[in-house]
Amino acid sequence: MTRLTRERLIEILEACRGVRAGVLGDFNLDAYWYAEMTLSQLSRETPLFPRPVVRETYSPGGAANVAWNLAALSPAQVEAFSVFGFDWRGDLLTAILKDFGINLASVMFEKEHLTPLFGKIILMAQENEQEDARLDFTNDRPLTLEQERRLMEKLEDRLPGLDVLVIADYLDNGVVTERVRRRLNHLAKENPDLVWVVDSRQHVGDFRAMVLKPNQVEAAGMFFPERPYPSIQPEELVEAAMTQNRATGKPLVVTMGERGCLLIDKGESVRLPAVLHPPPVDTVGAGDTFLSALATCLAARAEAWEACLIANLAAGVTVKCLRVTGTASAEQIIQEYDALPRAVNAVEWSEWIGER
Repeated sequence: MTRLTRERLIEILEACRGVRAGVLGDFNLDAYWYAEMTLSQLSRETPLFPRPVVRETYSPGGAANVAWNLAALSPAQVEAFSVFGFDWRGDLLTAILKDFGINLASVMFEKEHLTPLFGKIILMAQENEQEDARLDFTNDRPLTLEQERRLMEKLEDRLPGLDVLVIADYLDNGVVTERVRRRLNHLAKENPDLVWVVDSRQHVGDFRAMVLKPNQVEAAGMFFPERPYPSIQPEELVEAAMTQNRATGKPLVVTMGERGCLLIDKGESVRLPAVLHPPPVDTVGAGDTFLSALATCLAARAEAWEACLIANLAAGVTVKCLRVTGTASAEQIIQEYDALPRAVNAVEWSEWIGER
């Protein structure tokens, strides 16, 4: 490993413009509903105060946020593989993603499927704000065998035109079912030249021949499913990850929030720093930004450690986006790199940037 120079950063980001990316997974809509509680009056029908929504905003969430972040890097194409419902959320999400230039030709629309939404209710009064319990639209049944078959047919038809496939397996009863995972493992084995990158909340250990990107809790559950997370020592996690890397030959990247990420690749492990900013910051969606930048840079033939550093820079951009998931463009990533001497942890970054 060596240092990531500004010139090399620009070279990799330029190469990202030629990448043809696909995203398979759980596309959902994020909603922020702002309720002005000074307007609330006790209901005549129930002993409850309603939430008078005076403002609403919507943005891509889940795999849709991954696709949005991929598009922000201006690759040659971003194609979506998912299932939407015939509902207002699907209509709105479709319009938003089309505005970002994402190809939705392989998205299936099913009348018995709900387009997922995470509704965040922000209670406001005077100058105070507080987030209320979230309101989610979610599916209570898995895809049918026929829906799984058609989704995989669409993916397999488009695989020859992709350089990287990002799998965003986020939801219970989402599109990445057990049968879909088995088929994806088979396809990954058959298509080793394609870059496969996976983020999975519950099943990261079930994917084979792919780059895995769990967070530290998910990685602990993957390697030590019978033990509570606090009991697992960092050195145990590293040793288990090293064994996984030797067996698969694929990089394993464990994200660790403010501590950056742990990269296990080619029989070695190294921790790469996050970009720390003073508050206020909002980490919602930063993992999607990291995943998108990591996958695109790997497809652009960056070294794994370079891709991880750039992914950390990208996440450093989006944590400054408040109450929206946000994206990081190539220009913003370069600006973040240039600002590293002023970062909270500038000393830590000084070991990784600039000329050797």
